[in-house]
Amino acid sequence: MNIIPNPQNFENISGSFVITDDSKIFCNAEFASQAERFRDLVNESCGFLLQFTEVIEEAQIIFSHAEEGEPESYVLMIAQGVATVTSSSPVGCFYAVETLRQILHLNEKQEQPTCANCYVKDSPKFAWRGLLVDVARHFFDVDTLKQIIDLMSQVKLNKLHLHLTDDQGFRLQIDKYPLLNDVSSVRGGSEVVKDGKRYVDDTPHSGYYTKDQIREIVAYASERNVDVIPEIDLPGHFVAALAAYPELSCARQVLEVRKTWGISKDILCAGNEQSYAFVKDVLDEVAELFPSEYVHLGGDEAPKDRWCNCKLCREKMAELKINDYDELQTYMIEIFRQYLEEKGKKVICWNDGLTSSANGEIVSQVWKSYKGSNAATHTKQGRKVIVSPFFYTYFGFPYAMTPLGKTLRLNPFKGVKPANRANVLGIEGAVWTEYIDSADKLFFHLLPRLDALAELAWSSNKTGFYKRLKPRLDYYGQAGISFNRKATKYPALRIATTRKFFRRSSDVEFNKNSKN
Repeated sequence: MNIIPNPQNFENISGSFVITDDSKIFCNAEFASQAERFRDLVNESCGFLLQFTEVIEEAQIIFSHAEEGEPESYVLMIAQGVATVTSSSPVGCFYAVETLRQILHLNEKQEQPTCANCYVKDSPKFAWRGLLVDVARHFFDVDTLKQIIDLMSQVKLNKLHLHLTDDQGFRLQIDKYPLLNDVSSVRGGSEVVKDGKRYVDDTPHSGYYTKDQIREIVAYASERNVDVIPEIDLPGHFVAALAAYPELSCARQVLEVRKTWGISKDILCAGNEQSYAFVKDVLDEVAELFPSEYVHLGGDEAPKDRWCNCKLCREKMAELKINDYDELQTYMIEIFRQYLEEKGKKVICWNDGLTSSANGEIVSQVWKSYKGSNAATHTKQGRKVIVSPFFYTYFGFPYAMTPLGKTLRLNPFKGVKPANRANVLGIEGAVWTEYIDSADKLFFHLLPRLDALAELAWSSNKTGFYKRLKPRLDYYGQAGISFNRKATKYPALRIATTRKFFRRSSDVEFNKNSKN
């Protein structure tokens, strides 16, 4: 059976199973929506609508409740002409249907779905199985995010982290501060690498999600058991907001929404009380829109040059009796952590924004490991960790730099002592979009890396991954989704291709291997 991610336990059983237009479905009441979803998949694949029965003995497909078991786990038994799904929750049943989608080839047009008999007992390796999509550098519409959510749910990923704000754009409607949308969501050009040159073009780029659109995305994701995590990056990566409200910067000078990538020295002023009021107002609206337990506050790549020369920041440090600017950031984040805690929310920050004195309740997303700040040290301190190492799980860069095999070799527990492994919540990949300006290119960079990410996050056994991947690639092709058709082949000239990506053309792979 070609299933991605690989189930924890799988056994072949002699014989085969066929669904015909006479087959019937029985389900417990709590699994009705998943049973209907399965019926719809069969109908889309084969053109006939299965009927439900209230007599279990008449059914060929059974969705049954289990009294015990983890919420995301399920058991699938296919034998003697009957397929039986057993789970303790609708979430586990959802994932069982996704497994059935794959083994019965329900993404394909066919006359009768058929598969070999089998026994599957499955549960995830990690509770956190995430994907970050950067919509700040380049904006992507609701339909694109829905398509990503569909693809995530098919391979049992469950966290969509939206990087909503950065120096290059603020992508969320905030009623109290309308200039965040009128000014901060629009930039006059973008840094590009093309024709052997790196330069800033003059093509305007804009876009933001209305509150109704966010509610639509959140509801769509929820139906597919995907939690949407908002990120409001601060105090660094804040230039877009400062362009609209320059009084929140240390220099209080008018800025433009940043056109180039990289790190800006202009960050949110930590000594200005207006900064705290502003962010709290924004978080009020964020918390209302996103039911997620978590809010990401960024914290990464925040140079303190402006703080060093800011009278208000120095006065704040004297008031707090601290002499370290990183501790001033720790203070700022703690103010917002406490504020969000009152709303029932927990905070995530990038690990390079967390000092050793940062509140232990803050989850560390480790992307950049260095002495004193990595998964090993943070889990030892009792801090929860999400593993997102740059060299393994950042998908905005060429496959020559991060091939599938490299992603699959990631050891999320590297350096983490067995006693501390429970503090590793899981894995998150990231597709940063500095060099991705279209939906086709977004999917090219994402697929089939998404499948490798799912394999890492769910399965304990990656054996036969490339063989099991083939039906997914066939599906992408049949569905007309852009993907890297050469991703399973180890990239040739890795260093040269990576150099070309950054120096000559960020489309160096995309032009050759995409659907276009």
